[in-house]
Formats: sequence, structure tokens, C-alpha cells
Amino acid sequence: MATQLTIFKKTLLGTAMAVAVCLTGCQGAAVLTNTHSVSVEQQSALIQMEDLFDKAQIRGVKLSKDGRFLVFLKSLNGANNLFIVPKGGKISEAVALTELEDPVDNYSWSARDGELFFFKDHQGNEKTQIFSLQFDVNDLHKTPEIKKLTPNPNAQFEFMEQLSEQPQTLVVKANHSDSGRLDVYHLNADTLELKSVHTNTLFFADEYIDEQGEVILGLVKNKDNTRTLYRKSNGQWLKVLNTLEGEDIEFYHFDKKTNTALVSANIGGRDKEQLLSLNVSNGEIQPIHQDPKDESDLEKILLDENGAPYLVTYYGDRLRNYPLQEEAKLRLAEIESQFSNEDVDILVNKIDHKEGHWDISVTSSVQPRRRFVYETQTKKLVDLLNKAPKIAPELLSPRKTIYYTARDGEQIQAYLTLPKGGAQNLPTIVLPHGGPWARDHWAYDGDYFGPIAHYFANRGYAVLQANYRGSIGFGKRFTLLGERNWGTGHMQHDVTDGVNYLVEQGIADKERVGIMGASYGGYAALSGAVFTPDVYKAVISYVGPSSLITLVESFPEHFRPYLGDWFKAVGDPLIESDRKDMASRSPINFVDKIQAPLMLLQGANDPRVTKAESDNIARALYKSGLPVKYYLAKDEGHGFAKRENKLASIHAMEIFFAAHLGGRKSADVSAKTAAQLAKLEVDISKL
Repeated sequence: MATQLTIFKKTLLGTAMAVAVCLTGCQGAAVLTNTHSVSVEQQSALIQMEDLFDKAQIRGVKLSKDGRFLVFLKSLNGANNLFIVPKGGKISEAVALTELEDPVDNYSWSARDGELFFFKDHQGNEKTQIFSLQFDVNDLHKTPEIKKLTPNPNAQFEFMEQLSEQPQTLVVKANHSDSGRLDVYHLNADTLELKSVHTNTLFFADEYIDEQGEVILGLVKNKDNTRTLYRKSNGQWLKVLNTLEGEDIEFYHFDKKTNTALVSANIGGRDKEQLLSLNVSNGEIQPIHQDPKDESDLEKILLDENGAPYLVTYYGDRLRNYPLQEEAKLRLAEIESQFSNEDVDILVNKIDHKEGHWDISVTSSVQPRRRFVYETQTKKLVDLLNKAPKIAPELLSPRKTIYYTARDGEQIQAYLTLPKGGAQNLPTIVLPHGGPWARDHWAYDGDYFGPIAHYFANRGYAVLQANYRGSIGFGKRFTLLGERNWGTGHMQHDVTDGVNYLVEQGIADKERVGIMGASYGGYAALSGAVFTPDVYKAVISYVGPSSLITLVESFPEHFRPYLGDWFKAVGDPLIESDRKDMASRSPINFVDKIQAPLMLLQGANDPRVTKAESDNIARALYKSGLPVKYYLAKDEGHGFAKRENKLASIHAMEIFFAAHLGGRKSADVSAKTAAQLAKLEVDISKL
């Protein structure tokens, strides 16, 4: 799954310790106009369910360090596998490097020719392991050598970087020595030696690694949702500064000569994250750049060859780039001119200044992202295996940015996807994002549910995706407004107020509104069912927690030292007053209030929202005689990664919403998908 399924700050699928960010800038809100209802004859042709997860779709295209090869992920054996093709070759000429039935999660090119590293867990258990893969650069059809590098299948390993001067050495973070602590190691990819270089007794949530692979800066997440920054001096860790509540720091570069770090941070009382220079000797802060529109946090920083700021990106409702050097301004203008006739956002992923190569992603709201390398010498774009989208963009309506005012006056930014041609009085699906320390984006595939929003709009639904309070990217104040507001407070009210806004605009039919979400979004769906039972007529919780208490109590041991922001925002069940508050916000305790039919989707191996969260509420609903469907994938974790499980879940959603909200549904679902869904269905009477 993608970031949508997150339940930790700031990404639910990364480690609990990760402090991730998203993408770019803000334009004017769309003006919603009521139009006549669209007849069945006027509606677009139905999108095929299989095209949502097209077996031929590729992702994660990366050019090798020597510029000779492209590697990408594509479905094979029902799971993402690695494929390779020479630069300039066709997708049809690509050769499979792996043929695994359990998906490859991600990979990284090695600095050494003919080598890459890939990362995967086992059936969603998040105990990620690291593998090396060596192929013959002169014969891609020769079977590659795959070697597992990590020694402990019960530990979680995180690849950090490969040392440029010692390319056999990988810097990794893992709870290998102590299950409750993530230490830093040097892993020799040739000998498999694992050498400890930093025992994380201070429980750094984030570190800065120098050229020798040593930890020289560390950031601790405190229990009161503040941070403490440390620096290493003569073998000792010294405190640099403490932040205020909700403030964060992300490292980008460190200059040893001046003892200054280039960071993205909202420290010193700032609301939005800015580009700052931070002297780690005396804590002095020098501002470098902030959002000119004061709408969003800093999203991305790119540096020049000397480590100086080169280009920055912000993301309000759309992506915005700001070049910080004249050369960057010139090159960005050259790239933008090649897409002047398209409504797209351009994200610069990375820049190889030595070769003059800009790796860019071009995103639209109606088709998957395209990847290119812009060559500054030739001023040409090199196509990175882009192909025509399986779903024709003309079948889709552009996703709109809207703003509405919540009941207490707070402005909420959201995305609205409508059926082709527009209509009024529509059945409506609300899709609260996961996290909740995440956000939704405008791009078609900016989030897991982006394409799915289009799929249901094609079925005749209005689809609302709100960046409710507690979401990240809009400043510290907005995120902190979500504290202790789960389920019955502002976070849920913002979603409800979005529904009311669409009803007032004549877009949503008040009697045909459903809610669906994953992870925190699944919790929001369950909360909608119990705390506003008159609003929703159909509810789907996808890996969503039903009890805040059992959720926190089940977290893996190595999460706990990093949960200060969690305890501050949600509560600590070890504190009696917090426990009572958490119980009052837990849907499992209010099953008697549910009126709408409910569907549950769950991965059996989910370490974040365990199977018990869905089991417990399914059992309670069944005992109360309330309508509930429950689908469990025994080979998945926090969200479904395998294609057949994904298709079965969409099939289940489509049938469910069509039955209760009245949208269109597929008439020709494959027998394989139908059989897979039947295989996933749980007999709740036997739970």
C-alpha cells in the first residue's frame, strides 16, 4: 500500500520512527456549480476493475549509476518483481530479475556495476530484510545471483545508505540486537559481517550519517511531543536544543567546517516548516526560505554539488517549485516549457549535477505519473519507459480542489472527484486518509486511494477526500488541532462538515452517503458509523482499529520509544484518565449505535492494526444481529499488496456500495476475482 494506510507520524507504512513529508503548492479553490443529473446513457463507459491494478503497469523506474540500465517494479506471479532493460530499450524487451510470489517492497541501485539491493518482508509482517542482486551486464538473460544479506528474520532492517568510499558497506538501522531499539550498523554486502556503529540508547528517531557512515546528529521524540536535538562531540552526545510541542527537524546536509546543519524545521515558534541553517554548536538559527504563500510546510529540498540550497518545493493543494539559484531557474523553465499545454505538476526527484541530468515526475489528476530524465546539454527529455495509461484519461473528470468552512470557522482543504460530465444529488463516498499524520494529494496516483476515487466516480459517485485537522503539510497549528480530537472531536467533525457542505451545494444526496478508509481512515469510518449514525448509509473499514486502547497496547516493542507524539495526541492507556478518554472514542464500545451495514477488510499479519481489531468488532456486530461482511487476507499485512487481493477488495467495495448507495457496478467481473473474494470471506459465526 501507499502512504494512505499510515497510522504513525508521519507515514503509516514506513517505520513508526519515520518522519516523512509529501508534495507541493496551492491554487484557487474550484467553484462548484450545480448541473443537471446525468442519465445512464450520458455516463462514461465503465472502467475495468483489472485496469486499476494493470499487470503491465510499472513503477519505481530508476536509472543505474552508470546510466546504462533501467530497473522497475512490475507485477509477476501476482506480486511486484524487479525487471531490467538497457537504457533506450522497450518495456517489451525487459527481463525479470526476480520471480517472487511475495512482493518486492523497494530497491536501490548499488554504486557497483551490475548490482542492486532490494528490500522485502514476508507476507506483510514488516520485518523487512535486505537482499543483494548481481546480474551480468553483458547478458541480462543470465540468471542473477540473489543473496540475503541480513541475518535475523525476526528483526526489521532499514537501508539508510551505501558508503561511496567503501561501496561494499551498507549503513542500516535495525532492532537486531534489542527488539525494542533501533541501532545503526555497517553491513558488509560481500562478507555479510554486521558491525554495530551506534547503540541507540538515547532512542534517536532520526539520525544524520556522515561520509564514514557514523551517526553525528540525532533527534529524540519526547513523550510530550517535543524534540531534543543532539550532536556528537569527542565521543559524547551533547544536547543542542529542545523544541516546542509539535515542532520537528529533518536533516538534509551538514557542514563540519562551520558546524551548521541544513534542515527543514518549524522550530523557534514557527508554524510552517522552513528551510533553515542551524548551528549545532550554539543553536543559532538562520532562515533561508519559507513558503511565499504561507500555505504549507517545506516539502522537498535539492542541493547543488557543494551542498548549497538549489531548489525547494511546497505542496498546498498543488505542487510549487522555487529555484534558489539562477541555473536552477533556467533549467526549471526549460523543463516546464515542454509541458506548457498540460495541466500537470512537475516534481524534481533528484539532480545529477555532474552529468547534467534532472530526474523528474510529471503528475496529472487523470493519469498515472510519468517519469523522465531531462538532459541539460541536449535540452531533451529521456522517456523512462512511460506507456499509455490503461484507463483513458478522457473517461475521468479532473480532480478539483475545494475549500469549505468547518462548524467552528476553520477552513478545510479537500479534493472532490465527480462523475464525468458532473451531476447533482449524487450518491457520495467519503474517503478520509490514513495516518492521520499524512495528507491527500491532487495527483492521480499521489496516494493509494487516488485511482480508487476515480474508479468510484466512474461508477456515479461523488468522492470527497478531506485534509482534516491533524493532517500534516499545512503547518504545526493545523496538525496540533487534531490532538485528543479523534472520533468525537474536530478531526471527525471536519469530515462530517465536508459531507454537509456537499449536501448544501446540491452535489451529495443526503440519503446516499457512505464512508470508507484505511488505517486511521478505517477508524474514522467506524467512528462515523457510531458517533454520527444518521450521516452514513454504508461503512467500510480497511485495516482500521476499533479500539484505541487495544491498538496502542498491541504495538510492537520497537515502536514504543518513539510514540511521544502519539501519546500526546491520542492518549496513553497506562494513564487512567487517558484510558477512559480513549475508551470514549473507541467504536467497539458503541456498537449499539450503528445503523448502517458495515464491511471489514483486514490483513492477518498486520503488526500495526492487528487482526484482533477487526475480529472484535465483527464478533460484536454479529452478536447484535447487525449486518456485517468481513474479508481477511491471510498473506497480507497493513493493506493488501498482492494483485489478486487488491482486485478482490475493490470487487467487494463495489458490490457493497452499489447495494446500499445505488451506484453502478461491473457486469463482467472475472471468475478468478470472484473466487478470490469468496476465499477471503470470513464466517463470523465461527470467530
